[in-house]
This record gives sequence, structure tokens and C-alpha cells, in this order.
Amino acid sequence: MVGFSLGSTLVKRADSPPVMLAFWRMVTTSIVWNALLITTGRRPSWTSIRRGVVPGILFGLNLTAFFVGATNNSIANAELIGALAPFLIVPIGAKLFGEGINRRALLFALPALGGVTLVLFSAPPTGDSSWKGNIFSVAAMLLWACYVAATRHFRGPLDVIEFMASILPVATLTVLPFALLNGFSNVSWHGWKYILLLTFVTGLFAHGLIVFAQRTIGIGTIGVAQVAQPALAAFWSFLILGEPLHRLQLVGMGLVLTGLLAFITATQRANRHALLPAEPTSIAETSVALDDR
Repeated sequence: MVGFSLGSTLVKRADSPPVMLAFWRMVTTSIVWNALLITTGRRPSWTSIRRGVVPGILFGLNLTAFFVGATNNSIANAELIGALAPFLIVPIGAKLFGEGINRRALLFALPALGGVTLVLFSAPPTGDSSWKGNIFSVAAMLLWACYVAATRHFRGPLDVIEFMASILPVATLTVLPFALLNGFSNVSWHGWKYILLLTFVTGLFAHGLIVFAQRTIGIGTIGVAQVAQPALAAFWSFLILGEPLHRLQLVGMGLVLTGLLAFITATQRANRHALLPAEPTSIAETSVALDDR
């Protein structure tokens, strides 16, 4: 999440057409992951590529929407909208993969939604917020939730390197039509520096760790880990871009973070209780439990 939080600032700092940034970031990241796969003595197989079709399409669409949203919005707005993804990912994880969910915890969505509303409508007039940026940021958030679920469903036995090497060529082809419609405009050398930074910070480091983490933790936990991302992103945007923050936006961010932290606490507490062994209800059951121990 530290890597992802830096991504939106790097995209904006690149000062290049967002669709072209997304396309060339896909190309360079695809080359890096497939080079890593070749160093292990393997090649992409049709089986692994078939597994990567749906996640790859969603990945490509997500990255394109995110880059367009980040370049037409303030970092605070873009990241706060993205922080709502857990409220989709956690129910998806419960429904499709049997992950634990505390329905009462979903009530904490209300202060978080109120906080996002406050952030969106109290942006400084000199900021870069726009409804175009907001709409694309919402689309990126929805596509991210779908991508995380699809990754969990389709990955199967593939390891991190093989899976990422399989989905990225598909994602690149997904973004290609948008690049062609954009006129395949040139990217400056300044933009290329940030494409390379994005390749390693988000394409290799952050996305690789997300796929790796799915072996040992639920996608709901991965989703709610985004609670730290908006605050970190706002820090990077203030430090690197000098973006202003209105006091009411800080209050809204506080509401979002508080609501999401309460959501995490309630959900994790419910999961711990679900994992505890049931107490024996009779002398016979007690005796069996002791024998088992």
C-alpha cells in the first residue's frame, strides 16, 4: 500500500497523457515480469495465459481509469474514492470465497461515505478536482475490486512470477485500443522517467506483493489494508506536488480513516471469534475434547 500510495503522485508528476502512461507502463512491466519468468527457466504457457485473460482485462481497464482519474483530480480526492474499495471487496470475499464478514461492521461505511462526500465538496477552488476525475476514480475503484476478486479466482496453482507474466500481456492489449484512439501521442523523456519509476514501484513491487499476499490472507484483509493509502498519498502529494488541503478535507479524511479502521477492527474481531473452537456443552463432549488434546 505504500507503493500504491506513491503511484498517484508519480502519475501526476509525469505530466504526460494518462492513457499513454498506462499503455507504456503496461509494456515495460510486462517485459520485466516475463524476463523474470525466463530467468527461472520457464516460458508463458497457453494454460497460464488463459487463466490471466479476465484478470488481465480488468487490470488494464483499472490502470487506465486510475491514471485518467489521477491526472484530472486532486490526489486527496482520487485516493479517498479508491479507499471505498474495501466495502466492495469484503462482501465479495465473503460471498465468493467464504471469507468471514461481520454485517454490523458494514455500518461503519456510513461515516466513511460522509467523509468522502465532505472531501469531494470542500476541495479548494484552486485545486485540480473535477467531476471527470471523480467519475474515472470511481470507475477505477470498481474495477480494482473486480480485479482483486478475479485474481483470487483464476490464479489457481500459478506462482507470483508466472501469474503476473501471464496477465500483463493481456492487460497491455486491453489498453492498446485506448492508446490508438488517443492518437498514440508521444511521451517526453520527463514522462519516461516516471514510467520507469511506476514500473518498479507499483508494477513490480506493489502488484507483486498483492498477488503474493493472497496465498496467506483473504482478499477482504487486502482490501481493508487500503485504509492507510489516502493519508500516505495526501502526504506524498503535499510533499512532491505542493497540493493544498482544505481543513474540511482533513476532517473528511479523518472520518474515512476512522470508519475504515472501525470496520477493520470489527471484521477482524469477528474472524478471530469464528476461528475459536466451540465450548463443549456436556460432560461427554468435555471428555472427548480432552482426549483429542
